[in-house]
Amino acid sequence: MFCNMDGQRVSTDMPIHKEVNRFLWIIKGRLAPDEYSEQDYLDVHDAYFKRLWGNHENCVHEDGFEEAYTEKYKNG
Repeated sequence: MFCNMDGQRVSTDMPIHKEVNRFLWIIKGRLAPDEYSEQDYLDVHDAYFKRLWGNHENCVHEDGFEEAYTEKYKNG
């Protein structure tokens, strides 16, 4: 669990938390900003899931994701 910049608690236990971060990493090359709310996670998941569906080349852009995610959320 971590707090975004507005002090809202965003759970790293959300089923889509890691997946949304992976989607952002593949498309934008970064993890979710700290100021994202749970609603932002849901919105990104819906939009990016559709964008990535059937894109079999997206795994090429995953390099470094696991390391970056673990580093940012290691205490999550």
